Amino acid sequence: MSSVTRLAERGVGRLPGIVVALTLVFLYTPVLVIGYLSLSPAGQPTIPIDGFSLRWYTAVLTDTRFIRALLTSLGIGVVTALGGTVLGLAGAYAIVRSHLPKAARQGIAVIIALPLFVPTVVVAFGIGRASALVGFGYGYLPVVLGHLFWVLPFTTFLIAARYSELDDRLSAAARDLGADNRTVFKTVTVPLLWPALMASVLFAFALSFNEFLITFFLAGSGVTTVPLEIFGKVRIGATAFLNAASVLVTVVSAVAAGVASTLRRPV
Repeated sequence: MSSVTRLAERGVGRLPGIVVALTLVFLYTPVLVIGYLSLSPAGQPTIPIDGFSLRWYTAVLTDTRFIRALLTSLGIGVVTALGGTVLGLAGAYAIVRSHLPKAARQGIAVIIALPLFVPTVVVAFGIGRASALVGFGYGYLPVVLGHLFWVLPFTTFLIAARYSELDDRLSAAARDLGADNRTVFKTVTVPLLWPALMASVLFAFALSFNEFLITFFLAGSGVTTVPLEIFGKVRIGATAFLNAASVLVTVVSAVAAGVASTLRRPV
């Protein structure tokens, strides 16, 4: 093998690593810059910053509107995470383990996956129109329903991936020992699915916590979440406040996603 060929192969072998490194730089450089600027005491920080201060973090955590929005986002996120995981478990069962015909199971999977392929603005507008037609109007209930609709594909297919790996013989053995279907589900299926269920809860929470467009269409004037509050600050140019608020929101989302990524199947 010639030296030119070896060099070419070495370059091709390094290409994936280079692409990953460039992608990480592209994605995380803005986040690092915002974190750096959030420590500036100035109202309109510039690089380099003039000293380090937690002034704007204090301002964020003592801002009544932001705290109210944070509590609202946490509440909606928890409801969406739990409800989305329950619905996702039902959807995963229908797709993977139900006795429906294969065509029916594939149809259910396609219907659940639709929010992934429809533009979010269309999804938000459609949910808003449907909510108005059935009399829900705008507020907490339409927002939660919209978030459930949005996270359902993610929770369903995350759980379905684990569901498809379960050994049917374990459930059959439990039935042979006299357990009914409910007992088998509680004592065999759920423990084996537990890591996927927890990952689904955390992932759905992170999606709901950061969702802006669906919330914007459905919240009306009575509901303000963190993304909506940040959007309002953007319009008035509260740059320093936004830097600190963005870092805090990123930390919440990163913790949820990080914990979800550490979950592993039981040995």
